[in-house]
Amino acid sequence: MLISLLQKQIPFIDVRAPVEFSKGALPTSTNLPILFDEERELVGKAYKKLGGQSATELGHAIVKDKVKEKRIEAWVDFIEENPSAHLYCARGGQRSEIAQSWIAERGIDIPKIEGGFKSLRNSCLTILDKAANDPKEWIIIAGKTGSNKTGLVSKLINGIDLEMHANHRGSAFGGFQSPQPSPIDFENSLACNYLKIPNNTIILEDESRAIGKLVIPENFYHKMINSKIVIIDQPLDLRSDHIYNEYVLNALESQSSISLCNKLKDQLEKISKRLGMDSYNKIYKQISIAFQSNNKDEHHNWIQQLLQNYYDKMYDYQLDKKMSRCIYRGSWNDVEAFLLEY
Repeated sequence: MLISLLQKQIPFIDVRAPVEFSKGALPTSTNLPILFDEERELVGKAYKKLGGQSATELGHAIVKDKVKEKRIEAWVDFIEENPSAHLYCARGGQRSEIAQSWIAERGIDIPKIEGGFKSLRNSCLTILDKAANDPKEWIIIAGKTGSNKTGLVSKLINGIDLEMHANHRGSAFGGFQSPQPSPIDFENSLACNYLKIPNNTIILEDESRAIGKLVIPENFYHKMINSKIVIIDQPLDLRSDHIYNEYVLNALESQSSISLCNKLKDQLEKISKRLGMDSYNKIYKQISIAFQSNNKDEHHNWIQQLLQNYYDKMYDYQLDKKMSRCIYRGSWNDVEAFLLEY
């Protein structure tokens, strides 16, 4: 039943406190707490010192009159906008039971998740754990950095965009301005996306197991590294142009030129040892020149140096180990056409 709810993308009211919600929730859930953080803390202390009855009485004393009405109104408004909504707390205990009863006083019935978020979370973990035995065929899109693999994955109806779920582009230069989700949010979002794929074939991008600070679940990743691959072959100038648009032009829409320049230099330093000091110093200087001149060609200079001296070498080494799994290679458009007909 729970997996069916996740597959149907049922909206959820999460009545846990914001501090609990921030650690992990469902992608279709909205946090409408019955107790906010400080209130929950007070009730928790009462439970430890005086027991369950006293804690419940304190909770009712805190959430009463106008405060209670305001919280019920928020739930009712959500249900009116989302008639199929379900309700949950941490483990399906008093908080969701009380919220359900208060909503019922308004003449509205809303289903409660037995076992609460813990049960939903376990369902998501089960989905990801069973991925290794998935009868669907998985195809992994490989290609050198700048080939716009992510763009192709996100365009396909049967694609799962791991970098989108992780809010990270998957390379040393891959961070976004906004923070990455919690590991729980990442895994839950991935599990729900997986359930939505209607096709018998799933398309993913070739990734290392770590995407920024997040890690692809073990069984899910095991399936990836044993699946067929297709390879996008794009010339250096097109790859360089894609990176310029993604990492420079798009990034400048949300931050200053100085800030972005410093950020790129910081990220370059992280790979300086693997890059070698000569290449590192040349690229470092070229980044400065490019931002000072605001010249597209100067940006292409440092981008192409970085691709040729670091990313392409690393890719060629890794690809040698994967060629036995390759079923097709071609340009971006050719690979798209192949996957659409596959």
